Amino acid sequence: MEVSETFRNLTVLLVLLLVLPTALRRIRFVAANPPVDSTDCDLLGCGGTYGCYGNGWPNYLPRTPGGRYNIPVSAFHDGSSSGGHAESQPECLLGSANNYLPWVTQEGRLTVRKGRHALDLSNLRLNDRGVRSLVQEISSFVALEEVLHLTLARNELTLVPSPALKKFPNVRLLSLNGNFFSVFSTEQTVHNRLPALSGLRVLDMRNCSLRTLPEEFFRNVDLHYLFLSHNSITTLPAELFFPLRNLLHLDLANIDSRRYGEERIENPFMKLIAGVDLHQSLFYPLVNLVFLDLSNTRLEMQAFIALRSIQRRVRYVSYCNIGLPAIVDYLFLSKSIEMLDISYNVGVAQALHAGSFALLAGSLEVLYFKDSMVQQLSWLGALSKLRVLNLRGNILRTLHRESFVNLTNLEQLDLSYNYISAWNQQILTQAGALRSVNLRNNSIVILTTDMLYDFSRLSAMGLGGNTIQCSCNYLKLLRNIVHNRTDVPGAYTISAEPLVVDKQGVSATKLSLQHVQLFDYDESEYYCMNFTSNERMDPLGLQECVVTDDELINADLSEEDTVEEEEHAKNHTLVYILVSVAVSLLIVGALGLFYYWFHIKYFFKIIKNSAVLSFFNDDKLYLDKSGLLREADFHYDVFVSYSNADRTWVLDQLLPNMEGVSQINLCLHERDFEVGYGILENIISCMDRSRCLMLIVSESFLLSHWCQFEMHLAQHRLLETRRDELILVLLQDIPRRKCPKTLSYLLKTKTYIKWPTGSVDEQVVFWKRLHKSLLAVHR
Repeated sequence: MEVSETFRNLTVLLVLLLVLPTALRRIRFVAANPPVDSTDCDLLGCGGTYGCYGNGWPNYLPRTPGGRYNIPVSAFHDGSSSGGHAESQPECLLGSANNYLPWVTQEGRLTVRKGRHALDLSNLRLNDRGVRSLVQEISSFVALEEVLHLTLARNELTLVPSPALKKFPNVRLLSLNGNFFSVFSTEQTVHNRLPALSGLRVLDMRNCSLRTLPEEFFRNVDLHYLFLSHNSITTLPAELFFPLRNLLHLDLANIDSRRYGEERIENPFMKLIAGVDLHQSLFYPLVNLVFLDLSNTRLEMQAFIALRSIQRRVRYVSYCNIGLPAIVDYLFLSKSIEMLDISYNVGVAQALHAGSFALLAGSLEVLYFKDSMVQQLSWLGALSKLRVLNLRGNILRTLHRESFVNLTNLEQLDLSYNYISAWNQQILTQAGALRSVNLRNNSIVILTTDMLYDFSRLSAMGLGGNTIQCSCNYLKLLRNIVHNRTDVPGAYTISAEPLVVDKQGVSATKLSLQHVQLFDYDESEYYCMNFTSNERMDPLGLQECVVTDDELINADLSEEDTVEEEEHAKNHTLVYILVSVAVSLLIVGALGLFYYWFHIKYFFKIIKNSAVLSFFNDDKLYLDKSGLLREADFHYDVFVSYSNADRTWVLDQLLPNMEGVSQINLCLHERDFEVGYGILENIISCMDRSRCLMLIVSESFLLSHWCQFEMHLAQHRLLETRRDELILVLLQDIPRRKCPKTLSYLLKTKTYIKWPTGSVDEQVVFWKRLHKSLLAVHR
C-alpha cells in the first residue's frame, strides 16, 4: 500500500514537471489584447475583443431573430436513409453539441485566441490530486481570477474538482468533457456541487459517465448553456433544475438508457419500456428555456409526461429517436416551437390527422420527420409558416396538391427515399417560395408536363436513383448537363435550351429550366430504362430526339414506338369493356367491404396477434400446463391487468371489495407472480390458472406496453382455450382518438362496467353489479 502511494506521488510530480511548462505556454499573455469586458463576450465564446477560431462545426440556428436557417445543402440533401438502425447512429436536425460549442474542439481543446483569459488543461491525463496540485502551482504566479475560458476535458478525474474551481471565480465557459464522474459519494459532499461561480454561463459535461446528478449540484451557479449529452443517465432529481431559471440551452441528447442490473432479463418486451426516467415536473423551473435537445435518448413511457412541463419560450426542440409513442397535444403546449425534429419515431405516423400539429400553426418553420413510416400528408395543411420540411425515408407513395396549398412559405423540401411516383397535376404551384426539392431514390418512372412546370420554379433539385423511362423529355432534360456545371460544387444546370410544352390543346409555350441546378448529378444514378427490352441505358449516349414546337414534350424516343401506339389504340375498345366489368365487380366488393370492414379488419388483427404470440408458445412458457384444459382446477378467480398508475385504486378499492367482502380470489402481478420466472412466463401461467380475466382500463393503461400486451394476450388465450370470460372495468372515459382498435372491438362485443366518480351510492351499485358478473362467471 505504501509503495502504491509513493508511486502515485512520483507520478503526480512527474506530471507537474512535464505539464507545467505546457500549461504556462497556453496561458501566456498577449500584449495586443486589451482587458476583456465580460458584457462584450458572446456566451458561446465567439465574440468580444478576443474572438475564437471555431471548431469547424456549423450552427443551423438563425444568426438574427427571424433570419434564415443555416441548414447547409450537405445536411439537407446528401446521404442515404439510415432507417434508425442501431448499426448507424441516426442523424438528427439539431446536430451534436459541437455545433453550439465553437470555443472548444471535439477533443476538448480551446479554440479561443490565447491570452490571460484562457487556460487549457485538457488531455493531460490528470487525476483528482494532480489537478489540485497543478492549479495550486499555477496560482502562485498567474492571476486565475482573469480566466474566462477553462477546459479540464479528457483527463482522468473521478470527482468534480470543486475546490480547484473555486480559484477561478470569474470563469464563464467551463468544459469537464470526457472525465469519469459516475459516482457521487455522500462522504465527499464538497464534490457533489459546483462552487459559487457567479459568472459561469456555459458548462460542458459531455461523456462524463454520469448516471445521475445530486439534487444540489447547480445550487451555486446561474447557467445559460448546459451540455449533458453522451452520458449514462437513468434518472434526474425533480429539483435538479430549480436554480437554473435563466437556462436557455439544455442538451440531454444521446444518453445511454441501459438499465443497470437488468442485463439478465431475457424478455423481448423489455426493450420497449426501458429508458430514462424523468419526473413529470422536471422542466417547470426552466422558464426561459429556448433550446431542448433529447435526440437519441430513449424515455420511459411515463417519462413522456415530463414533456408537458416544458415552458412557453422554447423554440428549438429535438424529439428525434426518443421512442415517442404518439403525437399528443401536451407536446406542443408552448405553441412557440420554430424548429422541431421528431424523426426516427416509428409508429407516430399511424395516428396522424389534420389537427396533429394545429398548436404549432403559428410558429413552426422547420420540421424534420424522417424515417417514421409517414404515409400521408393531410396533416400538413395547418403549417402555413413552414419553411423547411424533411420527410426522407418514409413510405409516401403519392403527392396531392391539397397538401401543399397552404405552404406558401416553404423553401426546402426533402422527399428522398420514399415511393413517390409521377404526378399529373401541378402540386407545388401554390408553394411560391419553394426553391429546393429532393426527389432522390423514389419510384418516378416518367417525367410529366406538370412535373416540369413544378421543377421550373425551383433553383435546385435532385432526381438521382429513379428508374426513369428513356423518353424525349428526359433526354432533353439531361442533354447538355455535362456542359453546364455551376460554381456550386457538385451542381449542374439542367438544360441550356427551352423545353416545348403543349398541353390540352393550348398553344405551345417554352418552358425554361436554365436556372435550375441539379445538385446530385452522377452518371451512375442518372440512367434511363427501355422497358420494352428491360435494358438500362445511358441517356446521354442515345440518339438525339427531334421534337418540333407543335409536338408534346412527352413524345417517345422513336417513330416505331409511335406506330406501335397507333396499333394498340385499335384494341382500346376491348380494354374499356374489360375495365368497366372489373370496376363494377370492384364496386360491389368495396360495398361489401365497407359494410363489414370493422369486423374484417379486427379478424386479421387477431390472426396477426395470434401469429406473434405463437412464437412464445413453447414448453418453457407454461409454469402449469393444466391451465390449457377446460376442466382444470383454477388457482385464482380473477386475473387483474392494470397500470401502475392505477395501483392505488386496485389496492384501496378493488382488493378489499373482492377478497374482503365477496371472498373472490384475485391474481395481482406484484403479489402473485412467482419469483425466479420471467414476466412473460408469469403472465401466461397466471392467465391460464384464472377463471376469468379483468382489464382495468384507463389512459395510463393504454400508454403501458405491458398492459397492451396483456390485452392482446387475453384475447389470444380466450380464443385458444375457447373461454369467453373477460370483464372490462373503465376507470375513466377514453376519447375515441386514443382508443386502439382492439379495445374498440372489445367495447362493442363485451359488456363493460364503468367506475362512478360521483356519490357513494353509485359506487355501492357498481360493486353489486361487478359481484353479480363474477358469480355468473363462476357458475
